[in-house]
Parts: sequence; C-alpha cells; structure tokens
Amino acid sequence: MQSFLKYRQFKMKAMKLKLVTMAGLLAVLSACMSTSPQIGPDASAWSDYLSWYKVTPEAVTGDPTGVLGAVHDGRNAFRQIYVNSVGAAVNRGTQGYPYPAGTILLKESFSDAQALAARRNPDLTIMIKLATGQSPATGDWEYVMGADGSRRGTGDSGQAAFCRNCHLYAAATDYNFINSRFFANNR
Repeated sequence: MQSFLKYRQFKMKAMKLKLVTMAGLLAVLSACMSTSPQIGPDASAWSDYLSWYKVTPEAVTGDPTGVLGAVHDGRNAFRQIYVNSVGAAVNRGTQGYPYPAGTILLKESFSDAQALAARRNPDLTIMIKLATGQSPATGDWEYVMGADGSRRGTGDSGQAAFCRNCHLYAAATDYNFINSRFFANNR
C-alpha cells in the first residue's frame, strides 16, 4: 500500500508539472501572438503596392541575408519587395537613413514558382515607419502581417517582438534587410 501511495504522489506531481508547463507554454505562445493597437494607416494604404518601386527586379528565393530561417515562407519561397514613394529614395540609396515616417515596405512571399507565376495567394508582410518616438522598441516601425492589416505589432507586443528580434540584425539600415544596393550587390 505504501508503494502505491508513493507512486500515486509521484504521478500527481508529474501531472502538476505537466499542467504548469502547459500553462507556461500557453502564456508564452499567447504573448508571441499578441498584437497591439493600430498606429499606422489601414490596409487601404498598400492596396496599390504593385505600382510602387519594386526593390527586387525579379523574385528572389533562398536566404541572401543569412537570418531568414523559416519565416516569410522559408528559404524555398519566392519573395518580392516593394516600397512606397515616401521611402523609395532611401531604399535606392539616394537619401540617407532613417526612412521617413510614412514609408511602407511590403514583402510578397509565394510558396513556389507556380504560385508566383499565377500571382496566387501571396503572404504579405508590411513594415510601416512611424513618427519618431511612437514605438522606440521597434525602431519606430509597425510590423503588419496579412493583406487585411489585422495582425499588427509595435512596442513590446508579441507580434512586434517576433519581427523586431530578426530585424534588429539590420538596425544599421533602419531595420530593413533588402534595399536596392544590397540586392544589386548580392545577386
């Protein structure tokens, strides 16, 4: 009977540990998925992005920066990057960093060459440059996932932290990895 009670206590402790671990994991996941209130413009601001300056003359795949990993549809996706007229001069290298407030950088990610050719279901990720001081934790960028603009991140929200933690590697170029000069030098 004594060994049965010890076994039962052990199982109860193991179950409590599992529950605490699961609760912690859920807390971390919900923090990573947390978004913040919209600061930048709504989705209509990028509805005409195909008319913007195209940073990548042709779609790129792979990981030219070395930090992509599995994000932005991974290394096998085909990506194209666009910048609105507000930030085009900085992206082209004819104006210095930082990007001016109102700059919008948009990345299309296609799962494969066929989706790219058909322009079928691109994943859109957007960076919006905010006024100085609106989101110091993100270099004053608002990160947006999805064409509808509903998943946004600024400050210390989970969405912002997820994006910022990679984009910090490009702090010298105002958190932007691929500009026209980089693309021309790394083809």
